Amino acid sequence: MLLVQPLPYAPLLNPCFYSETIMPEKNLAAAKKIKKWLETAKELENIRIAIQITRLTSIKSLCRDATDAQKFALHFAKRVQQEMSAMECPEDFLPEEWNLHKQVVAQAVVEMENYLQEPSSQTLLNLDKILREINKFQGDDYHRVHWTTVHFVRSGDLLKIKYAINCYCNPDYPLWAYKLAREYAEKYDSSYSSGLTPKSKPMLLEITEFWCQHYFEQSSKEKFPQLVD
Repeated sequence: MLLVQPLPYAPLLNPCFYSETIMPEKNLAAAKKIKKWLETAKELENIRIAIQITRLTSIKSLCRDATDAQKFALHFAKRVQQEMSAMECPEDFLPEEWNLHKQVVAQAVVEMENYLQEPSSQTLLNLDKILREINKFQGDDYHRVHWTTVHFVRSGDLLKIKYAINCYCNPDYPLWAYKLAREYAEKYDSSYSSGLTPKSKPMLLEITEFWCQHYFEQSSKEKFPQLVD
C-alpha cells in the first residue's frame, strides 16, 4: 500500500505580520525605523531625562536619494512658514526685520517647489542666493564653547530654512535632512536637559507621519494602529 506523506502545514499568518514579511526589504527597514520613533514618542510621556536626539539619525538612511530629502525639506519649510504666519512679531525683532524674514522663507518655499517640479541650475542658484541672505540675517555672534566655536543665530526659523535649502544645494543631503529634523524636534527643558523631551512629542510625530506617508501612503495610525492612540 502506497503511503502519501502530507505536505507540511503552513498556518495562517497574522495579516500585519504577513504584510511585513512580503514587504520589499527597503520598505521593511523604513517601517522598523518609523516604528522605533513611534515607540520613542510613547517613551516621552514618562521620562526623567531627555532622550538623545541621535534617535533621529536614522532619517539619513530613509533618504534613498536627493528627492526624498528635498520633499522632506519642503514639507517642513512649509510648516515653518505656517508657524511664522500665525505668530505676532517676536520681541527680539523689529516688525520690519520680521517681515523680511517671512519674505525670505516664502521665497525659499517657492524655489524649493519649483525645483521639485522642474529641476534646474538656475533654481539652485536662486536657493544659494537665499542662503546668503539668511546668513546675513543671522549675524556674526560667535563664541567659544567647550573647545569649539558656536554661532549664536538670531532666528531658529531661518536656521531650519537654511537646513532645508541645503537638502537641495549640498550633496550630503541626508546629513542636512537630519539636521533639519533635529532642529525641528529638539526642545530644551530645564527639567529634562536638551534632546527629545515631552515637548518634542508633537514634532516627532509630525516627522514620523511624513515618512509613513512618503513610504507607505498611509498614516501612522493606519500603518501602526497598536502604537498610535
